[in-house]
Amino acid sequence: MARKSGNAKLRVGVIGGRFGRNHILAFGKTGNVEVTAFCQRTRPEELAREFHIPHVFSDYRELLALEGLDAISLAVPTYLHHPITMEALSRGLHVLCEKPLALNKEEAGAMLARAEEAGLVHMTAFNFRFIPAIQRMKELLEEGYVGRPLHADLVWFSEGRADPGRPLVWRNRKELAGVGVLGDTGVHLVDLARWLVGDFTRVCGHAATFTKEWPLPDGSGIGGVAVEDSCLFVAELVGGVQASIHASGVARGGTVQSIGIFGSDGMLRVEIDRKTPAWLVGELWGAQGSNSVRELLPIPERLTQGLNLSDPSRAPGEFLFSHLTRRFAQSIQTGEPAGPSFRDGLAAQKVIDAVTKSAEQGSWVTVA
Repeated sequence: MARKSGNAKLRVGVIGGRFGRNHILAFGKTGNVEVTAFCQRTRPEELAREFHIPHVFSDYRELLALEGLDAISLAVPTYLHHPITMEALSRGLHVLCEKPLALNKEEAGAMLARAEEAGLVHMTAFNFRFIPAIQRMKELLEEGYVGRPLHADLVWFSEGRADPGRPLVWRNRKELAGVGVLGDTGVHLVDLARWLVGDFTRVCGHAATFTKEWPLPDGSGIGGVAVEDSCLFVAELVGGVQASIHASGVARGGTVQSIGIFGSDGMLRVEIDRKTPAWLVGELWGAQGSNSVRELLPIPERLTQGLNLSDPSRAPGEFLFSHLTRRFAQSIQTGEPAGPSFRDGLAAQKVIDAVTKSAEQGSWVTVA
């Protein structure tokens, strides 16, 4: 795998402005890294000025052609992931890409193949792996806290898609997003289920669109929503583990996430309420043995090092996303593989594609 030699600073270009801000914040907390270029189609100068980024572009092709660049970090709509990544890899640039990795498993597979052929570092932005409560859950599962896993249930309820007064955006258009809430938040749940318990073997899903129309951005009328805003599916994982996953963008009451894993000897549950200041840590509950009562388990301080909640607008990027950027930079500098990688992104994409097919057919679908 190609690596950055010596102690020279890693020069990164960030493409995309909304979640790109988290990328920039995280690279700012990553040693020996400099964000030297930024691209956004409209008003890129504003964010570049805030973070003192010297090279500013409105066309990603110009950024990719910038001499001396080592890597890019992508925070653009899903339909752009494949073309930008493929061009970046052809120029010898390492790539950190937002989730979902692509519009479908074919695009994701091509991205992985190109990156590995070129010997370049590739990562998928599954930053929720680094919630301290989830990290601790992973450790306890590996220590055998629940015994043999039998059941897993994962939920992510939010309300961002519930307001019919909001303007229609790219996330509502199938040709630009591929899927709706399944690719927005559901893909995180798919990745967490794989990471914590094991791979998916088959799925059976149901998707719904409850808010069917939103105003067009230019105020000229109403546009139809072409993707789901709620998706519920059951699954079988390797070893026969039963799982249920529900992602909804129309559930009033804020954003609530939970992960429950039940096994032959006990249970673990992570609960996250985004309305609480310490949501970035999460709560971990556990119980072992027959007729036991669950208790709140401590989160080791080593898992919360670097977390600063004094500025909530910066904390997610500086804490959660910096786990990704540090791994990304270290891999480029040492040549060691990084994760979560495009391989993880492809695996999650295969599940998304299978759930979409299942919802359309109303039947079980095997995950490729």
